[in-house]
This record gives sequence, structure tokens and C-alpha cells, in this order.
Amino acid sequence: MSTPTSGIPLWGQAWELAITYATKGGGAEVVTVGSNRFQPEALRVTFEIQQSMNSAPLWYADISVYNFDDQTAQNLLVNATWVTLKAGFQFGPQLSSIIWDGPVFQPIYTRENVVDQKLTLHCIALPGALSDTISFSMGQFSSQLQLIQRMIAENNAGANPSPLVVKLGQVARQRMLATQYPRGNTVFGKVSKFLTQVSDSNQVQAWNDGQQAYISEVASGVITPSLIYSPAFPPGGVENSNGLPPSVNQSIVGTPQQIQQGVIFTVLLDPRLKVNLPPQLVQLVRTNITQLAYEPSVNSKLPTLLATADSSNLTFYVSQVRHTGDTRGNDWQTEVIGFSTIYAQTLLNMFTG
Repeated sequence: MSTPTSGIPLWGQAWELAITYATKGGGAEVVTVGSNRFQPEALRVTFEIQQSMNSAPLWYADISVYNFDDQTAQNLLVNATWVTLKAGFQFGPQLSSIIWDGPVFQPIYTRENVVDQKLTLHCIALPGALSDTISFSMGQFSSQLQLIQRMIAENNAGANPSPLVVKLGQVARQRMLATQYPRGNTVFGKVSKFLTQVSDSNQVQAWNDGQQAYISEVASGVITPSLIYSPAFPPGGVENSNGLPPSVNQSIVGTPQQIQQGVIFTVLLDPRLKVNLPPQLVQLVRTNITQLAYEPSVNSKLPTLLATADSSNLTFYVSQVRHTGDTRGNDWQTEVIGFSTIYAQTLLNMFTG
């Protein structure tokens, strides 16, 4: 018998959660729960996952599972080590795929409403190599790029169980190569400290996803947006008369909110939205976003160098993503903070060398 799916475009959520825990013999077991049909599933799962193009806040995931059997709950509470979560929809462009894959920081057991047992997995993206301490010397006129390369080589020398991997954006690489130390110096401290210092000194961003570290500019130079979103319209409705392209995702929830740096908008959960390298570019259509404008005669309290976010082209670089979901509730969406192309370019122009 085939697995039934929903024929309603705005429904049909799909998800799968795999939790790895250590066994007494030194091995590992995997507990997998998920949805394979459009009807109430055996277990309720809620999650909140955040990814940010910055060293703070850290990438994190809070994943809760209700009413595991007692033995499974005990195994996971004591020995859970890794969790992989897929979420999205059964069909269409927002197909279910991985939105979190990383280590478990702390499992917590609680009881809600007297009868519900809840196991919450607190996860933080902390690659082991970022907390390692390095110590070496750099010669005169060494560049910051050489510092990063030497740091990787020193950290990964020998049998290191958590090798350091650092991906660099094109502009970030060029700037670090151009920035030289005027004299020799001794490098000593945690890897994460130097990644943050180097990115800050070059007006670029540093972050990690639990697997590797990144140093990159916000603006990628890409002109064509990766994803285009609009509000949802009924079948045969307004989108036909206005020629809405078929590639547009009609999944905007609520009204986008303009901020100084760009925009905050929410869509139906889309696992394709990622904080990535090169930075992802998205576009909004059919949204009425008022332009920020600097009017010194109206409000003299504004700083003269206020970077205003010109959103006339409604294209934004994805700088933060937050997925929230409840397999028995209404939450099933992704919130995005996007930097406008003008603001992203402003960040690049602020660099003085």
C-alpha cells in the first residue's frame, strides 16, 4: 500500500529525527522517529533552530520529544551524543531535508501537565577544534591569511580527533592577505579568539556550523537571487493575472518587517534557507516595505553616517535563519533576517585596511 500524502499545498509537513546514543559496550545506537504519512504521528516533536552569520549568537537547536518509552528516554537522557533533524514538506520546492546535524550539549527531562514526559535536547554548534589552544611564532610582515593557514596546520598536526576546517570568502581572503603584521609576534590562545579577531579587523563575519568555521563577507557579488518569495494566493487567483513566475515560493507568512540593516520576514518552513558560503541571496515580491530615509532636518538626532537599507530591489543576503516547528501544532515556519544589498556593500566599504 502506498503512503498517502496531502493534496493541500499549504499542509503536508514532513520530518524525521535521528538521535544517536552511546551503548555500554562502547558502540552506538540510533533512535529514529518521524512522519511518513499525513495524519497524527505517534510522538510529538517541537524544535527551534537558529543559524547566524556571526560569532554570536552561537548556532543552537532546542529539540523536544514527548512521551518516549521509559527505557528509550533513559538511554537518551544519559548517553545522547548526536542529533540529525530533517524538516520541511512532503512535496514541492520546500521538500524535507536536514536543518540540524550536530552534537548534543545537554539532554533535560521534564514532565508537563502531569501526564506528558518531555525530553529536550539542547544542542550548540561547538566544533572541538575551536576550543583548542595554539602556540607558535610568526615572522615579520606575516599576513593574517598566513596566520590562519599556520593555525590550521599547527592544530591538525598529528592525530587530532577534531581537525580544524576554515572556509574563507573571496573578499575575506584578499583582505587577510593584504593585512600584514609590522613585526614578528607570538600567537598563543584559543582558535576561536583569533578567528574572531581576524574577522573583526577586516570587517567580515566569522561563524561556525558545528562542522567547520567560516570567515566571509556578507555580500557575495551574486546578482540573481537563489530563492524568491511572495504571499500565498488562492489557486487560479491573483498570481495568474499578474504573471507571477512559477519559480516564486508563495509561502510568506504575515508581513515583512523592515529594519535598519534590511528586513525580517517569515515563510513556511524551508530547509533550503541556510547561512552559507557564499552568502545566499533571496528576493521578496509583492511586499510593501517603506524605505528608510535619512532626513537631518526632520530628526537631527540620527547619526550622520547612518547606513540606511535601500530595499527598492527587495533582494537581501541571508544573515540569520530560525526554524521553528511543532508536529502537533501550528508552528512550521522559518524566520529570516536579511541584509539589503546596499547595507552589505556598506559593510565592505567600511574597511580601511
